[in-house]
Amino acid sequence: MKLLGANMDHAKRFNRRVVLETIRLQAPLSRAEITRATGLAPQTISNIIAELSEAGLVRSVNRRSGARGQPAVELDINPDGGFTFGVSFSHGVLLVILTDVAGGVRDRVEIDLPSLAPDAVLDRIARTVAEMLTRQNVARSRVWGVGLVIPAIFQDDHLVALGETALPGWKDLPLRQSLQNKLELPVLIENDATAAAIGERLYGAGKSLTDFAYIYVGAGIGGGLFLRGQPYRGGYGKSGEIGHLVTDTGGRPCTCGNRGCLERYASVSLALKALDESHEDVIRHDDLDRIAAALASADPRLLTWLDEAAASLRQAIVMIENMLDPQAVVLGGVLPQPVLTALIARILPLPRSVSSNNEDTPRIIAAEMGPDTPALGAATLPVFDGMSPELSLLFKQDVVERI
Repeated sequence: MKLLGANMDHAKRFNRRVVLETIRLQAPLSRAEITRATGLAPQTISNIIAELSEAGLVRSVNRRSGARGQPAVELDINPDGGFTFGVSFSHGVLLVILTDVAGGVRDRVEIDLPSLAPDAVLDRIARTVAEMLTRQNVARSRVWGVGLVIPAIFQDDHLVALGETALPGWKDLPLRQSLQNKLELPVLIENDATAAAIGERLYGAGKSLTDFAYIYVGAGIGGGLFLRGQPYRGGYGKSGEIGHLVTDTGGRPCTCGNRGCLERYASVSLALKALDESHEDVIRHDDLDRIAAALASADPRLLTWLDEAAASLRQAIVMIENMLDPQAVVLGGVLPQPVLTALIARILPLPRSVSSNNEDTPRIIAAEMGPDTPALGAATLPVFDGMSPELSLLFKQDVVERI
């Protein structure tokens, strides 16, 4: 006999995630406030808080004095309750960041890689992770997992397409499993734009949003979509190719075969080539500093790029609004904050779209995570996987008992 339906274990996991998400977003909170915010029974809340406290995930931060009775104990996420690694690999530059579950950066290492061979890169990642654990005195058992982002599309653990760079030998590599074997830690893989969107949803500009589009300005242009509080990857895992929205019919040729794609006007690679025609597609932090300096000195070459990028982004944002009706569009990526601010200033005011009727939320919002966005977004993957409630957990048709 099979008992099918909403497995109680899934319901418990869902409730734990609801409580964690509520504390993360609204802390500090008392148990009574968590009960009111979640709608769960007081005894359920007490049981979950006891479990989370024993696991070291939540902590008491202070006691709030009230008019009557014992002061309420307030709860918050315990930063030392867990740790994650974010790994970003692009254009021969490896960035590894160690964060705690509250989003604090504990360590950061950036490395220029002499070899792009898969084994060499994966070995370097494993060695760097081990060194950081030792340096920060973090037990491996406290690590929730490792997030890895590459500017590529993945399907069934394999690279399907690469962005601005070609990596011979990587396309047929079972990347997640290969890295997991070396690290002996859970590994999650995502493209850079979706990882950045998840990071903004957890800790940045998307914290109060459930439906938004993220435009990632990097070597190319990527996109991440959040619908009903969950990242949307599409039927084949390839959603968010915002860089190939055509914003100039018959315009500049694109590698995708079309002409006039957004990516051919608004990428950081083009900003750098505007400053130096011989610049290659490799982007390092020194290059981002150069863009910021060009803005500070009002370099006309950068200002021309800003104007072109803003014109194309303005059209793309209205297209996204009309298609998806998001609460807002978050614009970010690796651009330095002053350059991002200047770009948004040129995009505004936006033409009217069908969905542009909400005066409470700006239509375009600057991302908050900064130039380390790829690695920071990667580090949020295990946290999002462990904290954010997903309704599908309640509807898994698992066998719960066999007689």
